[in-house]
Amino acid sequence: MVSEQQARGIKRRYAAQLLQQTGVCGVGVEKGDDGNFVLAVHLDASQPNANAAIPDSIEGCPVRRILSGPFVKQQRI
Repeated sequence: MVSEQQARGIKRRYAAQLLQQTGVCGVGVEKGDDGNFVLAVHLDASQPNANAAIPDSIEGCPVRRILSGPFVKQQRI
């Protein structure tokens, strides 16, 4: 189990590397179903092999894979 601060540090260290992988759209920190912090890796559902290169945990922090579409920047109103 990692603290929120530890999970955010892991995100800071690994986000750039993860975002370079095909199909990875975003990386964040969330609470898992059990209330513990996880590294949330958002994957483009249209990239079938994106999931293969994502580890189950990084530095002891569990990784949650979330299938979504690519993120699109919205214009400010």
